[in-house]
Amino acid sequence: MVVNNTGVDEPLEARLYEVIRYVRPLHQYLGKAVADALEGREVTVPVRAVLERLADAGPQTVPQVGRSLWITRQFVQRLMDDAAERGLVEPAPNPAHKRSPLFRLTDRGRAEIRDILAREAATLREVAEGLDPQDVDACVCVLAHVLSEFRDRVRAHDGSTGWDAEGPRPGEDVR
Repeated sequence: MVVNNTGVDEPLEARLYEVIRYVRPLHQYLGKAVADALEGREVTVPVRAVLERLADAGPQTVPQVGRSLWITRQFVQRLMDDAAERGLVEPAPNPAHKRSPLFRLTDRGRAEIRDILAREAATLREVAEGLDPQDVDACVCVLAHVLSEFRDRVRAHDGSTGWDAEGPRPGEDVR
């Protein structure tokens, strides 16, 4: 049992469930905040995710990006085509697969994602005011543990990660 902030004993699983209940609305508010911050730019939220992935991981194929972002290859292809039209990414030869090019950021794409991330960092600095760094570290540990446990349970249940193809997933390639 754990004593909650009202002084009532409750099981730890109830407190953990309370943490999990924050994840969905947090995800929705973050998506809206990111979309609002991109307003007036040529970059949409999904294209921003692709640019960030390429900035983090370097050149990747469309299927690799799709697996890492949990989105279909077909949707990633449309995003890559859009980003290429805007001069943000470009295809490059893939020595491992002739028909699946690597996509990499152009100079313009690198500058765009750097600017977007810098603006987001400024917002996060404001949000972080008043937070104890140890609390943030504890939050990361809890979420990483919950992610790992549920990923392992899904794999144990049906041998999959929830997707048809293997590849890094959010939380599996955290820096």
